Amino acid sequence: MQEPDPKQRTKLLKVGMRQCRYIVSDDPRRAICCGAPTPEGSSWCDWHRRLVYVPAQPLKIRREALAS
Repeated sequence: MQEPDPKQRTKLLKVGMRQCRYIVSDDPRRAICCGAPTPEGSSWCDWHRRLVYVPAQPLKIRREALAS
């Protein structure tokens, strides 16, 4: 998987439908988003979704982790 093209970046207030909303800028006042195409039903492109998404663990594993 390849990192999204920086040419697609766009300001937060200009992000359209099916554009990645992952903020890539360091300055929160400028809020520049990735802007790459997203799969239907996602706010992030595949690249950034992979960075931020943590799959849910089964309840049994969570209980064991809390007990230890």
